[in-house]
Amino acid sequence: MQPLLKPTDLARSLGVSRSWLYDAAKTGRIPSIRIGGEEGPLRFVSEDIDRWIDQARAGWCPGRPTVATRHSANTRRGRPDATAIAGSRGQQRLL
Repeated sequence: MQPLLKPTDLARSLGVSRSWLYDAAKTGRIPSIRIGGEEGPLRFVSEDIDRWIDQARAGWCPGRPTVATRHSANTRRGRPDATAIAGSRGQQRLL
């Protein structure tokens, strides 16, 4: 059995913040485990992460956006207005 990956190490390897990683694990966007139950330390199985990356790469298609985008009726000459970009609370959720 390979050692489990710690959040700091995996975040550095993926080039993301620890807060993104914790949020992604909490919402199920990235495979993770909690040692000893819901409040235990967060860890990652390297084989699961490799498979997760392979699935993301398999879903990629040249010329297609990598992040889902919203199309709004609030556009003018192909450019979205500020409310379409900002959304109702001024934030967009990526990934």
